[in-house]
Amino acid sequence: MATTTPRKETPVSMRFRDDDLTIIDRGAELLGLSRTEFMRRAALHEAQAAILNETVIRLSPDAYDAFIQAISAPPASPPPKAAERLRRSAPWER
Repeated sequence: MATTTPRKETPVSMRFRDDDLTIIDRGAELLGLSRTEFMRRAALHEAQAAILNETVIRLSPDAYDAFIQAISAPPASPPPKAAERLRRSAPWER
């Protein structure tokens, strides 16, 4: 029989203005949640949104086709000055 590891819960302390807590408490009450559960859900929602905004790229079909074409194309030649610098050996290799 597999045993489950109990989830560790870590308390978090925050300071709020009274007017902010009034709004938070009203929202929690409307959803039938405790202040803690309401704030936990809100924090998780915001964290998930931030992660999605940084990891998911949404493109129109035309933009997607242009993206695929750009990454499938052979690499462009570097400008002459950059190509010359790339051919140089590093000072520590001389």
